[in-house]
Amino acid sequence: MTARERHSALIEAMIADGTLVDASLIEAFRSVPRHRFIPETGALTAHGTALNAASDPDLWLSAVYADNAIVTRVDEPGVLAPRDEKQDREERRDRGAGVPEQRRSASRATSSSAAPTVLARMLELAELARGQKVLEVGTGTGWNTALLAHRLGDSSVVSVEIDERLARTARETLRTEDRAPAVVDGDGYGGWPAESPYDRIVSSCGVRRVPPAWIDQLVPGGLAVCPWGLLEGTGVLARLVCPGDGTARATFHGGVGFVPLRTPGPRLPPVRDAGQQPDEYRLTQTDPVAPLMAFPSAFALSVMVPDWRLRRRWIGTGSGVWVCDGGESWVRVYPYGTSWMIEQGGPRSIWDEFEDALAEWERLGTPDPDRFGLSVDKDGAHRVWLDSPDHPGWPV
Repeated sequence: MTARERHSALIEAMIADGTLVDASLIEAFRSVPRHRFIPETGALTAHGTALNAASDPDLWLSAVYADNAIVTRVDEPGVLAPRDEKQDREERRDRGAGVPEQRRSASRATSSSAAPTVLARMLELAELARGQKVLEVGTGTGWNTALLAHRLGDSSVVSVEIDERLARTARETLRTEDRAPAVVDGDGYGGWPAESPYDRIVSSCGVRRVPPAWIDQLVPGGLAVCPWGLLEGTGVLARLVCPGDGTARATFHGGVGFVPLRTPGPRLPPVRDAGQQPDEYRLTQTDPVAPLMAFPSAFALSVMVPDWRLRRRWIGTGSGVWVCDGGESWVRVYPYGTSWMIEQGGPRSIWDEFEDALAEWERLGTPDPDRFGLSVDKDGAHRVWLDSPDHPGWPV
């Protein structure tokens, strides 16, 4: 199939499954092909496969028009671990349909082209209309910038990008496509006050906490749409309404993987099994890893149990996990014969907290992530709630 045929098939599929509904957005997607915004060399699939339009044009084009994110920049280029097909199948089997895990060595993705359906869902949630002014956080390759410019007009779009090289390349690509929205070099955490206020803020970069500048720079009643989540690289699409009093309220709309927004403060240390001796051992016949891999339960745990991070752990007996907090508490889980071994140490008993939270989640009816929401008060305090802001919730 040619690029045009693949592009057309992708758009028609998104219309058929109801992802794209707004007629003006459909026209924008039809008019702005994705392949013109993906680098011909240096990009990677979500599984780490290198893409090169010259040496393997069919693989490159297939990846561009698959409904997947494409990694376009890593902090240490070239060190993503090569993937093996058998290992990919085994990891997908272990993870099921749960939390996606980006495999990498010392590197991390710092920019990507979002999966087409994710981008379409974000723009649909933003309820775009002519006459609005929009701030995009994270220009990346410029594909979403071009879609916004086509939908609203060049003069209505400001896009901020922290990586000067990415911003420069995006400006050049947009220029070749006869588009001229404002692409500025800056830190999207602070928004872009020079052109505020905005009717909409759209970010494909994920956040754990809503940046105060976004709330401040929206008009009363303005909307912000972005990935939100406490699990690294995985969360929900959040649609935030900002009434103009310094507060915000978000509803959640389906799971999504994301590249995190670069925020002030030191980078989080790696999550690794440091080989400590446990304070407690226990055996269980029930698979304890499954709730951490299935997105609905993992999301609930991320909200109900504060301050924890997880990594897959491969040992001789099989596949387990390593969990730790920001201090000295940790959990190690791995297969042990026909059972599972759970080891934990440190001042917190993180696994006990998991068990209590899972029991509460089950008592509540195992709610999906879409039933949760987020409130941000004038002092910046974040609270997640279930079904209604008036219900009790969990501080973030």
